[in-house]
Amino acid sequence: MPTPTTGTATHNPAGLSSGRPSTPTTPPPQAQPRSSLSSILATTMTLLCSHPKSSVSSALLAAAVTASVALAITAGMPFVAAAATFPPARWSSAAPFSGLDRNTSLKWGGALIADLDSDGWYDLVLHNHDRTPLAVYWNTRRTIAGPAKAFTRGRDLFTFRFDTHGLTAGDIFLRGTEAVVSSQGGAYGNKPGKPFLVRHVNELGPRVFRRADKETGLEAATPGGRGRTPLLIDCDGDGDLDLIFLNFILPRGVKGDRQHVVENRGGRFVRQWRTGLENADVERAIITDFDGDGRLDVVAFPLLHLFRATGNCMFEDVTAKWMARVPDGARIGKNVWAAAELDANNDGRWDLYLAKNHEVDALLLNVDNDHFSLGAPPAGSRRRHHDVTIGDFNNDGNVDVFLSSQPPAADGVTPRRRPDALLTGDGAGGFVGTTEHGATVVTAAGGDSVQALDFDRDGRLDLFVGSGPEVPKQGPEGGWRLFHGASPPPGGGAGHWLEASVGRSPGLRAAPTGALLTLTVSGGGGCRRTLVRRVGGAGGAGSTDNLRIVHFGLGRADTVELLVVRWSNGVSVRRTGVPVDAVYEVTAV
Repeated sequence: MPTPTTGTATHNPAGLSSGRPSTPTTPPPQAQPRSSLSSILATTMTLLCSHPKSSVSSALLAAAVTASVALAITAGMPFVAAAATFPPARWSSAAPFSGLDRNTSLKWGGALIADLDSDGWYDLVLHNHDRTPLAVYWNTRRTIAGPAKAFTRGRDLFTFRFDTHGLTAGDIFLRGTEAVVSSQGGAYGNKPGKPFLVRHVNELGPRVFRRADKETGLEAATPGGRGRTPLLIDCDGDGDLDLIFLNFILPRGVKGDRQHVVENRGGRFVRQWRTGLENADVERAIITDFDGDGRLDVVAFPLLHLFRATGNCMFEDVTAKWMARVPDGARIGKNVWAAAELDANNDGRWDLYLAKNHEVDALLLNVDNDHFSLGAPPAGSRRRHHDVTIGDFNNDGNVDVFLSSQPPAADGVTPRRRPDALLTGDGAGGFVGTTEHGATVVTAAGGDSVQALDFDRDGRLDLFVGSGPEVPKQGPEGGWRLFHGASPPPGGGAGHWLEASVGRSPGLRAAPTGALLTLTVSGGGGCRRTLVRRVGGAGGAGSTDNLRIVHFGLGRADTVELLVVRWSNGVSVRRTGVPVDAVYEVTAV
């Protein structure tokens, strides 16, 4: 994989603010001529933009930037990172046209976002825990002159209620259609629940589903448990999607494995044994490739465990090695409520954002695909974040973070303005935070989930926010809210963008889930940069989305030099002549 270049190179620890600029209290010292300082800074940034880290020492680059920044500060000249030329993202409420009509209720781990009917537009599956059946909302392909509502209610996935926990979806059967998997709770361990699966009935159309957990062998392959997070992952490298089911602690006296790995063999599921996950003390997880070997690894929590894939659905726990150089790593790894993979410093390696509920969040920076180091506190001293989602919300080419929070001083009755936080990335591992972003929820309920998507394909990422507890004793019930990206379009003060629609691999041998996208862009007066993204979720605390229409912010770059997509079975394609500010189909579903 090409090694991405870096557009900025200074850490910028974030504290949340209202976005107002600070006012200096003392005059700056006598400045050197600005032309010479500008030349030094321009030379440094050109070096960073032009040379991949494989050929230029990262230490030398860091030293050069540090010296330049120090000189600028000494001379009274502020050093401005490339990201500062684009304002932070903004959102507006989409409630008047969302079409969502679900009543408030309990939640568990967020909604499911996926292109369920394979028409290139994201649909929603909403669950209110065990109070209502799973409800599908179909995307109407709404544009400015299009339908009045963005989503319309369809037939429920099930005609009955059950204890719905985590959800996921993917092209499990390599037919170009999505199947939906739901974990089921186990009545506090008294009655272990088996997962459910629904698939398309192709001959009846793309929006008709039926249960298939029995006919596919899934019911027989899983003993059931206190269901939490289902994960779709090609863990044997054959292109189809296997399943990992993570469960809560087994009741005292109950024997058997807590976690279950199920291999997909041509559409039939077979239980795998001695995978390294069976007795893991975890209940939620995300998928990433933290060691960069092309095999997808598992990052599990609330007590952080890093499981490195060794092949053929086998994993080894490498938490101790990867966290050995993180100060107070044992504490950092506790009480992780949600996590997301991201490339925070644009070095082509996968970092981790950990939302830690009652503790300060943590940013783990990937060092040489060998271990993690601790980044600057990404959200300052703020706490009580229940979910995290990532995306380039202002299209400047750098990844940003959005956090769902608990309301302040909640009494369980009075609606309050919830301080959900936007962290705008600088491309060097630093973030600037604000709660003044427009995606504000006023509720008595705590933040349960937040998920990024582009529901109307306008190139500006939207937000889908859930509120409410998992069980009644945790607080008042909440609802679902959709927020529309309101940042300016390209040419109006915001950056360019690209959305790559990824279907099955050539030959239809691999599902899009887990595919790696590497994009090289240039032009427009910006740096030549390489960006990486993956088909899958954008973070999570329980449900795992299948975002196969992958969003890139490009900043000022207006030329796509190369787009490379590599599927889980090793097959890849290279595309040139890709347009910007458009949805581009890489392969058909």
